[in-house]
Formats: sequence, structure tokens, C-alpha cells
Amino acid sequence: MIKKEIILVFFLVAFSLAFSQNIRKDTLKKEKEIEAVNLKAPNVRFKRGKIILSPARNPIADSQNSWDFIKNSGYVEASETGSVKIRQKPTTIYINDRKIQLSGTELKNYLEAIPSNMIVHIEVIGTPDATSPADEMSIIKITLRNSDFQGLKLGIGSSVGFTKKMNMSENANINWKGKRTEIQAFISSNYKENLTNTSYTTEFRNNIWDVPQKMISLSQSNIYSLLFNYKSNKRHVISLYTEYSPSTLRNKLSSDNGSPTVERLAKNDSIFRYHSSNTNQGPNTTIQINYTLKNDSATSTLKVQMEYFNSDKKYNNAYQSFYFNSGNYMSSGEYIDKSVRRLNQYVGNINYTLNTKKWGDWSVGGRFSYNQMENPIDISKNSVPVTASSQDYKEKYYAFFLEGSKQFEKTYIRLGIRQESNFMNFIGGNSFDLKGWYPNILVQQNFSESFQMEASYKKSLVRPDYYLLNSLQRKSTENSVVTTSGNITLRPQIDHEVDISMYYKQQMLSLGMQYSPNYISTIVMRRGERLTQEYNNFRLMTLYASLSINKSFKDKYFIRNYFTINYLPIIEFGDVQKQRTTVAINNRIVGTIVLKKDYVIETSFAFTTNFYDSFYKHGGTSSLNLTLQKKIPNLNLTLYLTATDLLKGMKSYEEALYSITYNTRSYADARGVKLGLYWTFGNQKLKSTEKEDSLTEDTKNRNKK
Repeated sequence: MIKKEIILVFFLVAFSLAFSQNIRKDTLKKEKEIEAVNLKAPNVRFKRGKIILSPARNPIADSQNSWDFIKNSGYVEASETGSVKIRQKPTTIYINDRKIQLSGTELKNYLEAIPSNMIVHIEVIGTPDATSPADEMSIIKITLRNSDFQGLKLGIGSSVGFTKKMNMSENANINWKGKRTEIQAFISSNYKENLTNTSYTTEFRNNIWDVPQKMISLSQSNIYSLLFNYKSNKRHVISLYTEYSPSTLRNKLSSDNGSPTVERLAKNDSIFRYHSSNTNQGPNTTIQINYTLKNDSATSTLKVQMEYFNSDKKYNNAYQSFYFNSGNYMSSGEYIDKSVRRLNQYVGNINYTLNTKKWGDWSVGGRFSYNQMENPIDISKNSVPVTASSQDYKEKYYAFFLEGSKQFEKTYIRLGIRQESNFMNFIGGNSFDLKGWYPNILVQQNFSESFQMEASYKKSLVRPDYYLLNSLQRKSTENSVVTTSGNITLRPQIDHEVDISMYYKQQMLSLGMQYSPNYISTIVMRRGERLTQEYNNFRLMTLYASLSINKSFKDKYFIRNYFTINYLPIIEFGDVQKQRTTVAINNRIVGTIVLKKDYVIETSFAFTTNFYDSFYKHGGTSSLNLTLQKKIPNLNLTLYLTATDLLKGMKSYEEALYSITYNTRSYADARGVKLGLYWTFGNQKLKSTEKEDSLTEDTKNRNKK
């Protein structure tokens, strides 16, 4: 597969070179005579509940991917495991109004495949409005770049990483724009190998075990996408987007619980070696159609969106244990755990927006979705069936919303209400109907051009992943000492958030509280002789504060820092006794220096502190990365060198504080050096024009009724 991707990239290069040779010379001369219209906007703006970030003025944008840009933006908390949070809330990612239905390492791998210089801007939204589903507690909207010129443009990126295991990444994007049509094609390939060493201390029966574990992970993901835009005139826009993104993740895991000493044999302790090999592979397919209709004065807009999404993931986990008996290790048999997670989703959205001078801005619309989910599970031992489970689901979802907002001199007020109805039918005969109202309010006061304050409230709903409702106990694919289990009684999570934020120039301070009477999380419990990791509902309150600092000096020195602190005054689960609770601190600082001769150097340092959450102690981590970039302007070529985890600080530690013996110590070896390049070229009739969004807003305001 990797060779095919490389061949395709070079084919696109050759095609573009051949095409550009046929362009008339007088056209190329005219390009040099046209001066760029460059109305520069600041790289950070705070606007009506949104933080708008642009990579255009980031001197190292050509060396970053979308994940790096989000992680180092200074306004988002992102971890190396693929977790993204805003104000301590899980975050949904959109790209060009298309929801990315991935999480964790799959989401990280997907975003790493998209170069950051394809981005116009991202919107960081801590309090989504009523147009967003209630389960989206915070949102990042990524808008990819469209051409402001007619002609052909090609961008190529490639990188090779040298660690204990080799990592490779290639991508190519081609953009052609005519008078009324535009076509964008994008392909990428991402290949990674990682080594993770873990040590567990756990209990079994009356014995305490120390279990070292080694896991080698191999992941490969690809993206093939095509976007077609057609503008019949300024009022009508139709777009078609298709994407096919297959991915494969393979883990090979081995562990043991020590040597057969005389003392252990005398206690009749179980002594074992464990091996497993598991695969998670399958494609995601997306087809999306958008239609936008605007009136001549741009004061009313109708948007209609239809989308089909399919995910077909197949899981296979083969594992066996070898127990010490009579001087030899004897196999207990080979187990094979096979399952499928198949989802077909049909979504329709309609949104009508009206901008008026007297009554403000209004939005009304609705959403419908129909989901079919299949989750068959088969477990066998030595090819003989042991157990099977099949939980298939059908889901119908309806939502209607109404929202109004208005600017009163220096005060902006937004009020919204959303009604959602979710009917879930289990094929086995069980079903439930979940209905609710979800309000939100946001008030922003502008004291000056540089200083604003904002207060907001939002009620959210988080429905559990329905695959987590299956209570069948299974072997974990990443942890050799515990089993995993879903929970048929798992309830949806209701969340209430109150936030107060202050913005000064490009700095931000947020203070807030979140409360959930049925927060969804995991906990390790003793079930019989073994420990099992289960999903359950908790009662939880979080107090948080976050501080963002974004400074530049003489357009040569840039500093971005994102600091968060949170505390859990309330965390309760059943009759499990609470222990110690302390604050948790997370900080990331990024420094960039523009050197002479088109060199740029950037370093980032992130750390978390030790903290206690009443049930677990969590160890601190740190990460130091360094990037050196060199631009060759006359070739539109960027070369870069990146070194990661220089301090070997990405070690994790977790210890249970309640009535079980369980702790983990692990290190995912992220040390390495990566070499990369990004190259753009093609025929362009006009140079790109950057426009400040406020120009468009002023035009709308003049045309309001």
C-alpha cells in the first residue's frame, strides 16, 4: 500500500509539471506584474463566543500538520493519546462543516495527514449554539482553503521519521478552479510503528503480581477525498464531497508475571506468560451534498445538507496464556475474539438564517438522522465456539432549534433552545425514548477594542457509545491483566456548564464550573477472582481555570502558552469510598524564532503534574519537541527537521486508591527525528487574497433590513 501511495504522489507531480509547461508565457509574465492585495488579519480574534485562529501568519505553518497546529495553538488542550479538550470538555472536530467521527489515536492520525497550510482558519467554540447537536459540548471547526484564483495548484508533503521504529507520511492535494466550478482532490498515507513498555501491579485471588508488558503497535491510515463546488451565480452554491479512509491498527503484546520461584510454587501461585495479536481494520466512507441559497443583499441564507456515513470495522484478537506446570509452560488453549462494528448513518440538516437591523439575527432549523448499528461478537477456544453475543441497534433522531442574537451597542446577547428526541430500538426487544430541551445563553460585553468579557451557560447531553452497552467480559487488546466490560444500565450523561471568560488583545482567561449527575467514565472493579475495567455513571463537579498567552515581538519572536488547572469538589460512584483529591495542572508553552536566510526554529514544552482524583493517583508527564524549518522561496519549497520527546518524559502512572491493588507504569517511546518537505507549484492567474472577516460582516450590516 505504501508503494502505491508514493507512485500516485509522483504521478500527480509529473502531471502538474506537464500541464504547467503548456501555459502561455505571456500569462506567466502577467502574474509577476500583479501586486498582491494582502489585508492582513491578526492570527487570533475573539468574536461572539468563538476564538478564530489562522495559520497564515504562523512562520512554521508549512512544517506542521493540522494536529500540530491545534495542539500548539495556545487555546486547546490536546494530548499525545489523541484527546482534545476545551475547558475540560471533550471536543468534536468539524472540517468544512463535516463531522469527523473519530476519537483517540484514530483522530490524531487523521489530522496528522492534513497539512496546516491547507487551513484558512479554525474556530474554537467553548459554548456551541443551538444549531449544534446537544452532545457536542465543545467544537473545533476547521475551514480548509479554497482558491482565490483561477488555475491549477498542487501541494506535496512527505516526511520520514527515524525512531526505534520507522514512521512515514505522504500527502498530495490538487486544486483546480474555473469561472464557476472548483475541484479539490486530496490523498494521504500515514504509517507508524510504536513501542510501549508497561509494568502492572495487580491482584489475582490472594496474590499480588508484578507484570511487565511489551506492546508493538503498527498503524496505517489513508485518506482519499474529492470536493466539487459549483456556483451557478452568487446566490446558489452546490457542493459534493466524497471520502474513503481505510485504516489498520495491529498490536502485538507479550507479558509475564515473573519467574517460578520456590516460594511462589509453595503457595501454588499461578505463573504465566501471555501473548496476543490483535487487528482493528476497515474503512470509513462519507458522501455529503450541500446546497446554499442567499438573497441578493446577503441578509438571508438557506442551507441544506445531506450526508451518508458508513463505518465497517472488523476486530480480531488472538491470545493465549502459558502456565508453568511440572517444570514446563503449558498452553491453556488459543482464544480468538472476533467482532464487527458496522454503522450506516443517514443525516439531513436544514438551517435558515435571517439578518435584520432591528430584530437582530435569527436561525431556525432541524436535523434528522437514522442509524443502523451491528455488533456481533464470537469468541472461540481452539476453533470451538465458547460464547457469542449480538447486539444490533436502530436509532431515529429528530431535533429542532431556534436561536436569536443581537448586538446592543457594546453588548452582544445570544439565546438558543434545542429540542431533541432520540428513539433507540434494540433488536432483542428492548427500547427507550429520550427527549429533552437544551438551552444555551451567551452574553459578551465589549469594554474596548482590546478588552471583552463573556458569560455563558449550556446544557448538554452525551449519549454513550452503544457498543459500550454490551456487558460481555472480554480480554483487553492493550492490557494483559484486566478484562473489559460494557454496561447495559449505562445512562446518558447530562451536563451543565457555566463559564466566565475575559479577553485582552490576544490573551484569554476562563473560569468555570461543570456539573453532571451521571458522568460517564471507567473504573476498575474486582469481579470474582479478576479485575475488570467497566463503564459506569459517576456524580461529578469540575471547577476549572484556563489562561492563554499569545505574544509576538517584531514579527520575529512568538510565544504561546496554554495553562489549565482543575479540581473535582464532587466525585462519587456507588459505595466506593473516596480518597484524596488535589488540583491537576496542565501547561504547554511554544516558542518560535524567525532567523535569517528563511530559517525558523520552534520548541514546545508540555507538562502535567501529579494529582489525585479521589479514586486514582495520576503521575505527571512532560514532553520537549524541537523543529527547524528552512524555506526556499524561489522553489516554493519548505524543508524541516523535527525532534520529539527529547527528555523521554512521556511516562504515565496510575494507581488505584480504593480497595483493590492496581497500578500501571508505562512509556510509549516517542523519541525520534523526522525529516520532511512541503512543495507547492502550479499555474495561477491571480495571487491569493486574504480578507478580514469583518469586511464581510460590514457588508451584511449595511444591507440589513
